Amino acid sequence: MKPVLLRLARVAALLAFGMLFDIGSSTEAHAQTHGMDEGRTRFGRGIDLFKEGNFHAALAEFRAAYVAAPSFRIHYNLGQTLYQLQDYAGAMRSFEQYISEGADKVEPDRKRDVETDLAKLRTRVARLTFVVNVASAEVSVDDEPRGKPLAQGLLVSAGRRRISVTASGYQTEARVLDFAGAQQMELSFELKPVSSLSLRPNEPAAAGAASVVMVTKSRTPFYVGLAATLALGGGTAAMAIVASRDHADYEKALGTPNDPVGFSDARRATRTTALAADVLGGATVLAAGLTIAAYVLTSGVEAERPAPREAKVTSKTSWRPVAGPTSVGVVGTF
Repeated sequence: MKPVLLRLARVAALLAFGMLFDIGSSTEAHAQTHGMDEGRTRFGRGIDLFKEGNFHAALAEFRAAYVAAPSFRIHYNLGQTLYQLQDYAGAMRSFEQYISEGADKVEPDRKRDVETDLAKLRTRVARLTFVVNVASAEVSVDDEPRGKPLAQGLLVSAGRRRISVTASGYQTEARVLDFAGAQQMELSFELKPVSSLSLRPNEPAAAGAASVVMVTKSRTPFYVGLAATLALGGGTAAMAIVASRDHADYEKALGTPNDPVGFSDARRATRTTALAADVLGGATVLAAGLTIAAYVLTSGVEAERPAPREAKVTSKTSWRPVAGPTSVGVVGTF
């Protein structure tokens, strides 16, 4: 426990005395006074939260400080905080950005410490490359967007990660995978187009095609099962009462000497009613299970395709004159 506290104390000291001074003395041309004030306030708040061990809140404050008053030195704060959160890939990116942007402005001792941390972090990240059938696809790691897959690959922290690939007009594909440190892996994703049944709002159906209507599933199977369960439950309860009464008669017959006929009748009646109660009880349990299944299966909505409208038949009008010896007329269809 003590080494961890000593490490945190060392990191907090570096942050407090090195970084806070740099933010206060930065003379970058694009920084404005109010931005510097907000950056200084948020940075100090991040330092306090880091010392308290609230690393998630400290990370949010450091990121807000960078937005308010950008400085390459804040990447060091981000790297140390991400390191404590075991986001090794994020810490590695922040440290590399700190060294790259800082260049000769980074103190030699600080640069040596960061390079030592980077050497350790490289053994705790995996590099992924992606093969996706959609050029516009974007990747998320643990539900954090990481943009389009790059040719040089994507760094992820070692351990179990949720990799998601999304693209407009395609179904999202997600996988949960375990990655080892310093591992290189290629992942292939074949995204499928969104089903044509899922029409966009206000999108007209194609001419001549039946429109898709989402309707609530019928609850009839559930209600039938519920009624059957209640009926069987009532029958089980009634038969249990009868079986209890017959059992009482049977025990009474046991205490009556010299009545073999009454004893036999009582025993037979007890067995019959007990068996009937057991059968009804089993049927009740089965009906209850089917009723629950019917409830689950009839929940939600489903697509309903109305029958296509029948084409109207336009009749043609035709006629012809007829003449007979004693009459004249017209016959035809109208």
